[in-house]
Amino acid sequence: MMPTMRFAVARSLATLCLAGGVLADSVADLRAQAPTPVRTTGITRAPRASSPGLSAGKYVVVIDLDTNRLYFTRNRRILWSAPVGTGTGLRLEGPEGEWDFSTPNGVYHVQFKEENPVWLAPDWYFVENNLPIPPANSSKRRFPGGLGAAAVYIGDGLAIHGTDKPDLLGQRVSHGCIRLSNRDALRLFHNVQAGTEVVITGGEGAYEDAADRAPASRPRVVRDTRAAAPVRDEYAQRLASLATDDLLLELDDEVRRAADQQESRWPQVAAVVMRRGVKEGDEDALRGLLLQMEVLQTGRIAQEYATFLVDAYGRAPQATLRALAGLDRVARSRAAAAIVDATMTLYPGSLEDQVAPWPTRRLPETAVEYEGERGWDAIRQAEISYRERQGLATSQYSR
Repeated sequence: MMPTMRFAVARSLATLCLAGGVLADSVADLRAQAPTPVRTTGITRAPRASSPGLSAGKYVVVIDLDTNRLYFTRNRRILWSAPVGTGTGLRLEGPEGEWDFSTPNGVYHVQFKEENPVWLAPDWYFVENNLPIPPANSSKRRFPGGLGAAAVYIGDGLAIHGTDKPDLLGQRVSHGCIRLSNRDALRLFHNVQAGTEVVITGGEGAYEDAADRAPASRPRVVRDTRAAAPVRDEYAQRLASLATDDLLLELDDEVRRAADQQESRWPQVAAVVMRRGVKEGDEDALRGLLLQMEVLQTGRIAQEYATFLVDAYGRAPQATLRALAGLDRVARSRAAAAIVDATMTLYPGSLEDQVAPWPTRRLPETAVEYEGERGWDAIRQAEISYRERQGLATSQYSR
């Protein structure tokens, strides 16, 4: 919904590959790993982009414009994937300006993220609908629900966000942003943090074709997004109505199903548990969320689940530390280790950077409440162990 005006980003970049040529064509590898069949479009070769995050085995979001699919990966392994809607490649020109509704290639990073975001309609929306352009701060530009359940902003006017039109996913239908189903948009919201790398690749030939078909000056009218009705999710509504104990039983059941490689809705349940713990201050919910690392321990599901714990800590550190402190020693250590490992793997830079997001930097010891001290100590010890495994100094942790 939010295209960049006059995209200047080149659509053919260097190489989407790992340092030393370990991975010759990561997009092809991702397609081969996909848990569901991926439809190809006949484009002969995807343009490639250099990806430091893939080369370092970090968490990386990959969006393939050739197949209109998003992949959430760690260490080149797909944790989950979903169809997306991407830019049409059409142009809109008029006396007020010109816009290119393409989704550009490139390596981006998460700037910030929002639940239930309000879309601030840019000028092109009003031009496209033959409406007068209001002032920049006008309430007429505000569209609650226009970006779905959640949005992840990656810079250059681009966002990955939800949609009320899931039937159009897998196609080039947007004004440049990347659309996901609301369920997957909320899942991605919990997976990523500020700084997480996002690689967009492919689609070069398709956009060349679209440019040939683009209207020169006449805008096309689209449906007013204010009239959009939210898609009813009965399962989510049922989850929200459950008492915390019952909700945690549902989470435990879904996590165990995932661990047994059965179809599972654990990300949706975990999102509701997260909301209850972070926004409503229910520490029983947070403790239940943390405890699931005992079930998962390692593997693909555990790697994604750990990103939910990072999100909980990032959004409510004191409450998360209190919840950690309420666990037994083994469960506390396991959850703390998952938080530290995932936090640092979501960060694309050097672990020695001054701004590297070590969890103890987010909340220094002097700011920790008494009830959370054992939780903070577990995080501190997990950081020491992690640094030792990475061959990094631990002298700053001495007391």
